[in-house]
Amino acid sequence: MDRLPGQRVVVAAAFASVMALAGFLLFQVQPMLAKYILPWFGGSATTWIVCMLFFQVALLAGYALAYLVTLPFPVATQAKIQIGLVLLVLLLLPITPSESWKPGAQDDPTWRIVALLAASVGLPYMALATTSPLLSRWLASVGAGLDPARFFAASNFGSFLGLLSYPFVFERAFSSSEQTILWSWAFAIYAALFVVCALLTMRAAPAQAGASAQEALAPLRDARAAQGDSTALWIAFSALGSILLLATTNAITQWSAVVPFLWIAPLSLYLLTFVIAFGGQGVYRRAPFALAFLALGGVTLMMTRPETSGDLLAQLALQCATLFVGCMICHAEMVRLQPAPARLPKFYLAISFGGALGGIAVALAAPLVFRDYFEHQLVLAAIGAAAGWLVLRDIRAGARAWLAPAAGAAGLFFVFGIAVAVYDEARTEQVLVERVRNFYGVLRVVKEDERDPEHYSLVMQQAGVDQGSQFQKVEKHLEPSCGFDEDSALGLVFDHHARRRADPKAPLRIGVVGLGAGMVAGLGREGDVMRYYELNPAVLDVVNRRFFFLKETRARADVLLGDGRLVLERQLAAGEKQNFDVLVMNAFRGASPPMHLMTQEAFEVYLAHLAPDGVLAINFELDTFEMAPLHRGMARRFGLDVRWFETPESEECEQPISWALYSRDKGFFETPDVKREVSEWRDKGRAEIVWTDKSSNLMSILNWGD
Repeated sequence: MDRLPGQRVVVAAAFASVMALAGFLLFQVQPMLAKYILPWFGGSATTWIVCMLFFQVALLAGYALAYLVTLPFPVATQAKIQIGLVLLVLLLLPITPSESWKPGAQDDPTWRIVALLAASVGLPYMALATTSPLLSRWLASVGAGLDPARFFAASNFGSFLGLLSYPFVFERAFSSSEQTILWSWAFAIYAALFVVCALLTMRAAPAQAGASAQEALAPLRDARAAQGDSTALWIAFSALGSILLLATTNAITQWSAVVPFLWIAPLSLYLLTFVIAFGGQGVYRRAPFALAFLALGGVTLMMTRPETSGDLLAQLALQCATLFVGCMICHAEMVRLQPAPARLPKFYLAISFGGALGGIAVALAAPLVFRDYFEHQLVLAAIGAAAGWLVLRDIRAGARAWLAPAAGAAGLFFVFGIAVAVYDEARTEQVLVERVRNFYGVLRVVKEDERDPEHYSLVMQQAGVDQGSQFQKVEKHLEPSCGFDEDSALGLVFDHHARRRADPKAPLRIGVVGLGAGMVAGLGREGDVMRYYELNPAVLDVVNRRFFFLKETRARADVLLGDGRLVLERQLAAGEKQNFDVLVMNAFRGASPPMHLMTQEAFEVYLAHLAPDGVLAINFELDTFEMAPLHRGMARRFGLDVRWFETPESEECEQPISWALYSRDKGFFETPDVKREVSEWRDKGRAEIVWTDKSSNLMSILNWGD
């Protein structure tokens, strides 16, 4: 067909616009609300995974609603029902989450996040989700000869733009609350355009248009009908793609700070595969994609924890490439089984059901079944097996001669990658004592130097990074390890605080955000009062059962569960200023530091609780990030002096913890013992950065050197 008649041009433009806008809103709201509530739940990467689960289930609910509406009602009635639903949603706007949803101390906030999102955006999201399946079905009545797959591709392209525009435009230009208001206005525009499409559908002649559509798409219908019922394969391919997306996101955010860009990059590639699979089906070639996945997946399975920024960026690129190729296989093979237009609502329902199954598998089932993030290796193995099976079918069907040896080599490499992953899990030199997985990640306790009574220790680890250790020899129970001992910067704070300079026996009031193994308590003295703030209840449970710092400390110590910043904020609101002499920020000793603890708004809370001559001690130190400009910028913003104290690496201290110390007490930094230990900033520069809750750019502190 060279040119569409005028009426069909209007229909095509209206339907494509509405489906693209619906896709834009469906996927922009995901990082928007996830970032909005991320600080409420401790900055945990799992917050995003739970948000993804909610949106996948809400998408399924929307597709199910569209499917149910198309079964008993004629097209005109369907249009009227949807107009009513869209107008009802307008009464529920805006979607700004209520502050009442901020959590207190609890074991697992998963269901609180789900309830929060359901109350804030549940019905608007469901209404948007009905758009593609309904309008695709209505095209058969009003748009003879128009292939619904092209319009579904437009929807996915809108989703793709919605995601990419968020970190580069909306996140930078608007605050989180402003973003929710703008989104709500955009939904109102969508509602008006949707009503136009519904009216066009209602005015069309159903019998005539329906017959024309069936005639125009008869060859496509007949070819797809000949394949039989492929519902199980639709669901399976969709679920594998969803699991790969979420497991890859978990893998990426284990090793870096939790920021929207690291959520959006994998999800954008995931959506791009939908765009290509539905809108550019000629791009996909089974054999090259299958061989590429076996090669990339094999390398991915062999990856270890990144040690430098270069490693981090290389692994991010590799993970994204593996995700893209794997999802292309899943989604393109799924589209090859796409049914005739009359069955499209069922097709969309099946693929959304598969997506929701994937979300449930990663967000809910995996933490209960697995003690570590094993779902990533398992889904790579599953898609690798599917890729091998597809290639084998092509070989049996008489594919080109080169395919068999190439597939054999790629398959062997992939199996080798699986073997390396299994070996790495089993060969660790450390003896595993305990492993716990919950909403906040994977916590391990291992033995070190078990054959050496003087150095035999239990070590707490998260994402492969030590969170503190304790000597098991009774006489050394209260002896903290490197970076926390009496000779460390933290030891200097406890020895030379203004109150101790006036009276060496003066008690201190100490706050510690982040419990770890509890090593700070080893520095406590008689009369000291020490209050810990710990986000993860599993950490407190493990410390109480495996470590002795809290039990045997000379100070009077207690632990408050909950995100440290939120608990401190609530104490301020209740008029309970803690007046800490020392406030220790020990929540950064992991591979995914909570960035909301290093913003201007966070420092305002800390300093409100700090005594005038108090010391703020922060150990935000990772090889992949250069924190010096941020420390200097925050110090200038709040009129503080700040110094860097490098803990040297030694035979007994392979992962030293260094410190930035902030204070208004100039005498502290002039104390000879303190002055002697001050180190040069690692970047040897003077650049300054200030983060806010609205703007905290991870790239601004990425360490591009060695």
